[in-house]
Amino acid sequence: MSDSVGGQATEPAPQDVYQKRYIDHQHRKAATLSQIMEERHSERMYLPKPVEPGTLSELCGIVESVPSSCARRAVSVRVESQRDRLALLGGLLVGGVGWIHRAPAVLLIFADPIAYKAGDEKNWMPYLDGGVVIEALYLKATELGLSGCYVNPNIRPFNRAHFSNVFGDGVFLGAFACGWPRPK
Repeated sequence: MSDSVGGQATEPAPQDVYQKRYIDHQHRKAATLSQIMEERHSERMYLPKPVEPGTLSELCGIVESVPSSCARRAVSVRVESQRDRLALLGGLLVGGVGWIHRAPAVLLIFADPIAYKAGDEKNWMPYLDGGVVIEALYLKATELGLSGCYVNPNIRPFNRAHFSNVFGDGVFLGAFACGWPRPK
């Protein structure tokens, strides 16, 4: 876009890098939910830079505010960012093989099976609640400037006990890998 001075087009003044960051930040702050939803996508490549604890806390905090069946709020997340544990996840999560160990942080999503009491709802209701949480994580990550990718809960049968021993019990609903996006 160019400005006009005396009827003649002029080039805009060059912006310094700090002004550009400020303007980008203002655009992100003013983003509507529709804009965030349009920006949201799955990303498996991240900058090799940790996600700060405060940012992770803000991301995980979204779980407290999403709707759940019968207001149970039985879904929780556990953050993994230690290199060796991420490498182990790369070997256990079928959908994360070959890439999840490079994510700066992985949020393991669990449901408490005690919360789901009626009949056979234990077989499907935790996954419905988990789906709402996963979409909220995607949207909040996008708002925070992070990229993310959902990893399905598929663990080979012979690895399930080891996964539970290392990462905890509950109905495992999948993982959300996240980090700072690489420049396009």
